[in-house]
Amino acid sequence: MKNKLFNKILLAFVPFFLAFVLSGCPKKQLVKKTTPTPQEAEVKILDSVESQELDIHGKEFEESSRVEKVYFEFDSSELSQEARQKLFANATLLKKNKAMEFVIQGHCDERGTVAYNLALGQKRAQAVRQYYIALGLDPKKIGTLSLGEEAPECNESNEECWAKNRKGETLVPSLKGS
Repeated sequence: MKNKLFNKILLAFVPFFLAFVLSGCPKKQLVKKTTPTPQEAEVKILDSVESQELDIHGKEFEESSRVEKVYFEFDSSELSQEARQKLFANATLLKKNKAMEFVIQGHCDERGTVAYNLALGQKRAQAVRQYYIALGLDPKKIGTLSLGEEAPECNESNEECWAKNRKGETLVPSLKGS
């Protein structure tokens, strides 16, 4: 009787034992490192650029006739294809002097509250900055500043004028202090 009970226990236990032994420890998976796509690289850049921004305090910047402004649609911080082309040309120029620091000012038209326009101006400046970084410029050399609606290029209240005020402007170090 003991022998029969032992055989039943053994037969019940053997399948579990075999399943355990045969499954064993899983093998480590090899992860092949790949070069990120431009979109993946841009996402990585966007996640890390905030803390690497240039400190612009105490520094003077000014417009340059060689660096083009970019313009935005109403209530938008998205770069148009035309803006991207201008920024590409700007980046090519700015890359020639790797030590140069510069600041991007974000501007808005007069519509909206002061707080809203300051936030939108910052988003516009950041959009330009992030595109420059995606083009290979050093994030530590690029600062941003929102002026919201406080420094209009045009003071009339019409669409033509408002369109001129919705911009991102890349400023270079001032030569006045030199």
